[in-house]
Amino acid sequence: MTERSLRGLILGAALVAAISGANVIGHAAGTPTATITATPTVTPAPTASPSPVLATLDARPKSISFPSEVVGHQGKPAKIKLVNHTTAVAVTLWQPAVSSGFVVTSSNCPGELQPGASCTIEVAFVPTAKGKQHGLLRVNSNAEFGSHTVKLKGHGAAPKMKAHPQSLSFGQVPVDTVSSPQSITLVNLRPAPISFTTAPAATPPFNVTASTCGTIAAKPGTCIISVEFAPHERGKFEGTLELQDNAANSPQHIKLFGSSK
Repeated sequence: MTERSLRGLILGAALVAAISGANVIGHAAGTPTATITATPTVTPAPTASPSPVLATLDARPKSISFPSEVVGHQGKPAKIKLVNHTTAVAVTLWQPAVSSGFVVTSSNCPGELQPGASCTIEVAFVPTAKGKQHGLLRVNSNAEFGSHTVKLKGHGAAPKMKAHPQSLSFGQVPVDTVSSPQSITLVNLRPAPISFTTAPAATPPFNVTASTCGTIAAKPGTCIISVEFAPHERGKFEGTLELQDNAANSPQHIKLFGSSK
């Protein structure tokens, strides 16, 4: 190779290096690209149930009879005890299932009940209708043996109220005049509100002039109804004040008396 050819190769290599350097510098000086942060993937909770185990789990008592309770009102809870009778195997527990009209109010049961251990579930009666109600509490676990259900029963009762006084007497009132109003107080005797489906109404010539009885709060809630007597002819009159509500013996009737001369 001649000296002239060698010089040509060296100049060509230098030119290529210079161009490459310029490109690198130009790229470095350009607008930086955005950094993308990966969103961590949430690991879903396992849905498969643990395998059954050779364990005996018992729920006691086997049945509970609740006292009569007003519809919609939660009564005092009863306790159910769970015992793992196995000496070597833990039992997995899930949320217990309970029939409508009954509710689980508390539980100190862990996710795993260790061998020989016990825990307590409390359940209450909340009647959804009047009359007898039957249901079950089912303990959900992977124990193959034992008593896993508790029978539940109770009686739903209607609210109850009392009127003071139980009748109104307006005495003698001149024709085409209006008596002074008299009042009746209704008292709720049960621990649940009483609701009125219609406004209290009286038969003519008696009229309801005022009422606070849209609802009556739970015991000892009260409301007041005012009634007047407005006869348009002579004679003796007997009427009724009618109450329509969700209390026992609805509609209730309160007697009204008056006369005119």
